[in-house]
Amino acid sequence: MFLRNGWYSAIWSHDLKEKPVAKTFLNDKIVLFRNDRGEVGALEDCCCHRAAPLSLGEVSGATLACGYHGLKFDVNGKCVEVPGQADVPSGAKVRSYPVHEKNNVVWIWMGEPAKADTSKVPDMPWLSNPKWATTPGNLHVKSNYQFIIDNLLDLTHVSYVHRKTLAGDPREATTPTKTERLNDGVRVGRWMIDFVPPPLFAKAGNFTGKVDRWQHATWHPPGIVYLDVGCAKTGTGAPQGDRSQGISIWSSHLITPETEHSSHYMFCFARDFSLDDQEMSKLLFDGSKATFMEDVEFLEAVQTNRVDGSLDGLIHVTADAAQLQARRMLNAMIGAEQA
Repeated sequence: MFLRNGWYSAIWSHDLKEKPVAKTFLNDKIVLFRNDRGEVGALEDCCCHRAAPLSLGEVSGATLACGYHGLKFDVNGKCVEVPGQADVPSGAKVRSYPVHEKNNVVWIWMGEPAKADTSKVPDMPWLSNPKWATTPGNLHVKSNYQFIIDNLLDLTHVSYVHRKTLAGDPREATTPTKTERLNDGVRVGRWMIDFVPPPLFAKAGNFTGKVDRWQHATWHPPGIVYLDVGCAKTGTGAPQGDRSQGISIWSSHLITPETEHSSHYMFCFARDFSLDDQEMSKLLFDGSKATFMEDVEFLEAVQTNRVDGSLDGLIHVTADAAQLQARRMLNAMIGAEQA
């Protein structure tokens, strides 16, 4: 099941250039394009004339031209030109989806257009603030989107799945987490005081001794998770708010269902240190991508065992609290939408 009345990430702004892009969101085939005015359109990827995919066409001025017979459509899906005739047939229109561009992300609303409130588009300023260096990327995962959200809100799997990349101190496996229910989401986090730093953080922060480490994950429906993670030299005040002796990374994870069994996964790491250091960007991107691929292996394996994406019949443990609260909140929203 999907929540349709919600803002989903569609594409990074810099990935939408001169050519149209075909995507499938929530089982809907969609074409994204940017016209010569800089406007973004999201249309049903099916021409209303002879059903050709509009993604096989090309951007023509302020319109998207169908590659089959040249009909031109504006960003609202209205056909504004038919080659060879002066008039445009009434009803010559394809479905359009509301979009909004913010923080280097094109967001799409998959539900009722009248309910698309742009003030509700998530605000993640670190994605476009020059005071932060960013390293964005994309993954296609053969997994239900809720499994991916479960994984991101599960801090305890780090000690097992990521023992070669993110795990540092063996005590992490038994360090408890704290879950908080928000008005518009769920937050889970923990502090690890006087711990051995994980290899990636030790190298990025040039730590030679133990650190105070933090992990905080926040989910907002339907598919946005961002993590505030980092390390600081032990005893320098990070738990009290002074992170000046450490490094902070905000990682954004934007999950949009493709189908019930596959998902688009946009990710970005933003840091407030070594802003112009390209080697640091490569270190963090490569290290994080390796971490994600460790997750993907398990997520896709879980999907083969749980085709419907549910947790029915499975047991739950204390560390699952954030995942379960997020699922309950999302399922309640879906239920209310379908009532």
